[in-house]
Amino acid sequence: PEGPRAIILDNLGLNGQSPSGENIPFVQKTKKLLEGIGIEVEYVGVKDVTLEVYRNLAKYNLVILRVHSGLLIGEEVVCFFTSEPLPENPDKYSEWFSNGYLADATLELRDGTKKHFIGVKPDFIRNCLNGEFQNSTIIAMGCNSLESYSMARAFVNKGAFVYIGWTSDVTVNHTDSATLELLESFFENNETIEEAIIKVPPDLKTGAKLTYYPEKAASLRPKKIIEQLLEKKSSFISDLIDSFSWVLLITLSASNWFVSCYRRFFRNF
Repeated sequence: PEGPRAIILDNLGLNGQSPSGENIPFVQKTKKLLEGIGIEVEYVGVKDVTLEVYRNLAKYNLVILRVHSGLLIGEEVVCFFTSEPLPENPDKYSEWFSNGYLADATLELRDGTKKHFIGVKPDFIRNCLNGEFQNSTIIAMGCNSLESYSMARAFVNKGAFVYIGWTSDVTVNHTDSATLELLESFFENNETIEEAIIKVPPDLKTGAKLTYYPEKAASLRPKKIIEQLLEKKSSFISDLIDSFSWVLLITLSASNWFVSCYRRFFRNF
């Protein structure tokens, strides 16, 4: 089996103002922290956060969604932005749009102009995901990501053991610092979900609070889950080496037996 894997989706730079990129402090510090305890980290940048990436999130044990999000007007469900512009061709993804899996995710810039992207709704996670999550933590860093339980329930119903997000709009600087603090609490201090989240202050500019779903995840320790996965990988490698050693020993024994028979045959001959 593979070891624990994490993915960071980062499209906050879609607005042309928020910092994004593999070299920004948040991404660098997060990768260093996670890789330091044996987690393989994959980064997906602003141009590459596609529907296909969302479809394959179940492969990861830790999913960090540094993406734009918000509540859909009239539906009160959370929607995540992809980096794919809303297609001019109405036939593209028409089935998913007609089924209510996707939405027009509109990003309004400071100058008043609007950009339209394909948005991922909770039903996309429920119906279009490849596989199911195993021992996975979901951290949704964007605005309103847990103002409604809609997206949280979709992820948990697909096997995630906890979904963490914000109760309203959140500023970029605050979500970056709060998420890094949260990860340090989990993986350096071995704190539970509840212990770590209680320590995170609200955003002073917006009042947004970090919270989680479901309530029963309160006592879970993400570090323990990662350690179990690392132990499983280590045990598998150890068993593989032992198996190889036995095969090698049997092969050498058979080879020695063959040489011995060969020599006796020619001596008799």
